[in-house]
Amino acid sequence: MNRLFASLLLLSGVLCGAMAQPIYVYRNDGENHVFQKSEVEEIAYSKEDLDGLTHEDYVVQEVRTSQGTTRIPLAAIDSVVFLREIPSYLTCPDDHHPHLIDLGLPSGTKWACCNIGATTPEEYGGYYAWGETSEKDYYSWDNYAYYNSSSGQCISLGSDIAGTSYDVAHVQWGGSWVMPSHDQQRELVEHCSREWTTVNGVNGVKVTGPSGGQIFLPAAGYRWDDDLNVGSYGTYWSSTPHSDRSGSTYNLFFRSSWWGWEYFFRNDGHSVRAVCP
Repeated sequence: MNRLFASLLLLSGVLCGAMAQPIYVYRNDGENHVFQKSEVEEIAYSKEDLDGLTHEDYVVQEVRTSQGTTRIPLAAIDSVVFLREIPSYLTCPDDHHPHLIDLGLPSGTKWACCNIGATTPEEYGGYYAWGETSEKDYYSWDNYAYYNSSSGQCISLGSDIAGTSYDVAHVQWGGSWVMPSHDQQRELVEHCSREWTTVNGVNGVKVTGPSGGQIFLPAAGYRWDDDLNVGSYGTYWSSTPHSDRSGSTYNLFFRSSWWGWEYFFRNDGHSVRAVCP
């Protein structure tokens, strides 16, 4: 999204949106912001950057609330989302997927009932290289969009891609849907129970949260080269790159007898299950 357009969208949201409407500002450097419209006192633009240097053009957007002033570089703004209230359920109420499932997690994070690219909870859905937003027939370093073959290193996409143009959940479903962070996947594992089961002939895990809410994660496997092995395990991307391995990203991983988190190479094709923060 054009940075200036995104900043103007934030301004128009404050002027015209519903009073209780939360406004999310997603940045391309992983540091995101959320503002309640009712708490925003003023939106302003500044030619002074965060280092105190003055420019000819506006370079910073200032959001002033009763809590203080948040200064956001225009170049860092990736997208602006006005969060409308999406009803949440304990289980899917009908066949019009996706639904927002409230598992009763401490953070308040709610999970989608099906994978990105799927139309039912048991459908495998799409397989995506990390940071890419469309599927491919072949998954390798040679055709990974964010690999520098000259240096042999991956291109940094920031410390968290949730809500950015690299987030397949946000790009495909829009609104407040985003990829889950590593912390949100850990919360799922630490606060929910799991049961290996079969739904309409598809293996996977039924996840039950503290509220009694339930989601099904199909054992969709993952894609490397043109290979795919389904039915025995599932791997789901987080939005969080590995802190020490530039070519890897944290994943939720499960088999019939275990679940937890692992890390996989970014060029492989994995499933994505969206959340609403």
